[in-house]
Amino acid sequence: EFEELRKSSGCEFRAWEEYRRIKFGHDKYVVSPDQYDTERIGKKPTTPRTKEKNTTTSLTRKKDSLNESKNMNLMESPFNSRPLQTPKDGLNCCEMKIVRIKPSKKPCFFTERFPNRILRIENGLDSDPPQKLVTSRGMKYTLASGKVMQEKKGLRPQFNNEKRIELVYIRTQGLQKELEKICSFSLMKPEKVVARLAHLQSEAQKILYIDMRYIEWIKEEGHEGCGFYPEGFFNDWSRKNYDAMQVRILGPKIGLTKGMLLRKRGITRIQLPESMRKAPPSRTCDERWAAVVIKNVYPSEENNQLGRHLDPEGTPAKSWREKVRKPLSSMYQRMLIGYGVKESDVTTYTKKSRNSHKMRHAHLRGCTDPTGKLPEHKVFISGYISSSDNSRELFGKVHKKVYLSRSPCLEPSDAKLVSVVGTKPKGMDDDDWKLLCSYKFGTIIFPKSTLFDPLPCLIADGDLDGDDYFVLYDEEILNHLLHSKDKLTVKSRKLLHKLELPDGAGLIINKKSKFSKNADNKWLAKAQDNMLDFSTKRAGSQVVGKLWSLCLKSSTRANRKIDLYDEDAISYAKAYKDALDVQKHGGQLVLPRHLHQNLPVSVQELFLTPR
Repeated sequence: EFEELRKSSGCEFRAWEEYRRIKFGHDKYVVSPDQYDTERIGKKPTTPRTKEKNTTTSLTRKKDSLNESKNMNLMESPFNSRPLQTPKDGLNCCEMKIVRIKPSKKPCFFTERFPNRILRIENGLDSDPPQKLVTSRGMKYTLASGKVMQEKKGLRPQFNNEKRIELVYIRTQGLQKELEKICSFSLMKPEKVVARLAHLQSEAQKILYIDMRYIEWIKEEGHEGCGFYPEGFFNDWSRKNYDAMQVRILGPKIGLTKGMLLRKRGITRIQLPESMRKAPPSRTCDERWAAVVIKNVYPSEENNQLGRHLDPEGTPAKSWREKVRKPLSSMYQRMLIGYGVKESDVTTYTKKSRNSHKMRHAHLRGCTDPTGKLPEHKVFISGYISSSDNSRELFGKVHKKVYLSRSPCLEPSDAKLVSVVGTKPKGMDDDDWKLLCSYKFGTIIFPKSTLFDPLPCLIADGDLDGDDYFVLYDEEILNHLLHSKDKLTVKSRKLLHKLELPDGAGLIINKKSKFSKNADNKWLAKAQDNMLDFSTKRAGSQVVGKLWSLCLKSSTRANRKIDLYDEDAISYAKAYKDALDVQKHGGQLVLPRHLHQNLPVSVQELFLTPR
């Protein structure tokens, strides 16, 4: 009876006793409805397979095969089977317990590559770490990746309060060799390996597979992590004509790439710049599949509704119009006041911007210019807006200048006043201009750069591999920043217009992906040590929060005025941003010696003194 039920259900049960316990609903097991028939044995008779049913199945398979042959881009998964929705096990202080949570419906690459062999363990960073090898239900699992999760309950996001970590264990023989078939992780530093493996455990909207012949590398020209995909390339997955998507593309012949893909006409392959490469190709596998892990698609629903609100020919949903917006972040308020805008004016805008009709800012996804013809140091903001005479015009024709920044922004150099393109630039042909005008509201497009520093790098050390940019176009605030004769504003205006990298930028933390020529045969063990080093992760989280507080305190005067230009505040701000990156990229934090005493003794050893 057990064998017949096992075969008919298509599920693998490891023991008759386990099956009976699941059948009769013992609390010891967490069961997904997609895994097992929860009716009692014998209550529901099994329907015999008839000849007619088999014929229908055969016809369906033929139809699916024909559909696949028509699809010239996508291919089936190269792995044997798709993963089932399995319940997540939990581990706390090395003691096994069942966590009753709903199985995730979103896929991740690990669950596709190792179907039904994944064990997820969630730990608090304050607890003792588990082992590299754990046993669950008599089976051994090896630690493959770990990702620190942020708790957002009642906490400011800029504090980066990381309290818990999700560890992924995989049941397979020779895990290191299996992972080496995907990318050459052995050529990377342990910190980089941990960050790259975390991408493989991250949930995605969809995972598609293509052959390597549909991918090509293009010359790096200030792309900063953004490539292109042919218009209509993913139509067989979704008929919606997305403007952009955030992806991870990985496979034996490509390694691991990460960033944005912007829709582009006139190409037949996915185009990737070198800045998207995060791990080198495998040296032990010659398979030609590439997995396209789609994290998000753009414009986002929020920007889609905002674009329909701004466009005189569009109508946003009633629920969106009536929704009270989130207040302007205190981080952005601080910067504006620090540049000389009156605190009362910033407060007034913050209050009125909670009304959709009075909001004059947006968070737009950054991408690189697909035409290569945008002028240096100017941006294109997609979408249409009402002009003063209520006519429909491109955003840049109405708002020729915008205030541009990104999170986190703390230093005086973290924001810029940037010109926006509103008419077809000189030298750009009509087709390229039509392409730019076809994008919906929600994207800010930066020019390619060959002679100057890439513009995204000047905006709070940003890039284009998935960053959102804060765009403020409120006329009153912009008028003050552009024309006020206030002494502080005049000083700030020069810096806001200065489109150069600040001195020393990128010298402390190197975000560029560099690969060794010599393989490290113990790379997985070293990466696992990093994943399970909870004490360092706790210290890192503590440092981030403390540096933020010290930066705010140092820049606030007794009369509550904000001084962005305070040297101590700038030092704390630089260290804060470096602390966010050091665990992913490696490196050392730098802080002037006289400021060390303001940090907890337990974390002072993490800092060097600048020469």
